[in-house]
Amino acid sequence: MHQSQDLASLRNEDEGLTLKETAKLALEFCILWFLANYFAAACLEYTTVASSTILASTSSIWTLLSGSLMRVERFTLRKFIGVCASLSGVILISMVDVSGETDENRGSFPHKSPRELAIGDVMAFVSAVLYGFYAVFMKKRIGDESRVNMPLFFGLVGLWNTFLLWPGFFVLHFTGVEDFSLPPTKRILTIVLVNSASSLVSDFCWAYSMLLTSPLIVTVGLSLTIPLSLVGQIVLDSQYASIWYWVGAAIVVLSFVFINHEDRRDEEEGVLQGADPVVDLRQSFQSVRQSLSRQNSRGSV
Repeated sequence: MHQSQDLASLRNEDEGLTLKETAKLALEFCILWFLANYFAAACLEYTTVASSTILASTSSIWTLLSGSLMRVERFTLRKFIGVCASLSGVILISMVDVSGETDENRGSFPHKSPRELAIGDVMAFVSAVLYGFYAVFMKKRIGDESRVNMPLFFGLVGLWNTFLLWPGFFVLHFTGVEDFSLPPTKRILTIVLVNSASSLVSDFCWAYSMLLTSPLIVTVGLSLTIPLSLVGQIVLDSQYASIWYWVGAAIVVLSFVFINHEDRRDEEEGVLQGADPVVDLRQSFQSVRQSLSRQNSRGSV
């Protein structure tokens, strides 16, 4: 009996998700996906691009922590050092002063009060935490990329968001928080359509790569977009950067390679998803509390 039940459960895990299961997963995922993307975009209204970039890059830390708690990632000191190295490289890149012939046409960030900057920083921080969590959540719920029809999944995510969030258009419009209007020119409409298509393609690539590898590798790998975007700025706008930009870019690339190597070693040892991590955070916190309580009891005696 037990063997037949085990075989049946293994068969269910190997089979793909049904339409009902995919719709349920999309419903669980859509709100997290919307909030993470909303806060990432809304924070730019209040804070600087450098601050939002640095805070958004902390998502790798939250991915590692939440992945360890949910038994998806293996928390090790090497991975933590690699994540911190990647974050330090992002900080160096974000602080670089890029200048050139077209620099005077870029404008300057408008003056913001400390309260507005704090609101923007909090939004970027919340977006990083949510991104780290929903990447791990998706890996935990799906596991293998062969179990899910990705176009169907993202189509259902968009359908759920449309069904659940459409009243927000009227609420924001009539309260005056954000006026709803169609794109005023064809150029802006083209920009919206191109960005929508590119976001769809990037989401597909992100989801497949996350299921094929691990949430931590994908999260750290997304930091590579920062040096690559600045390379495009240098090439297209004839702008140049200081030596610290290249140092930061090298740190980001090397930390990505290092974490990829560590994750591959974990996979070879067979201690990734479903296995006990090297450092169990919950057990570590419990042991710390127990040791403190013992010290207090000894002191009272």
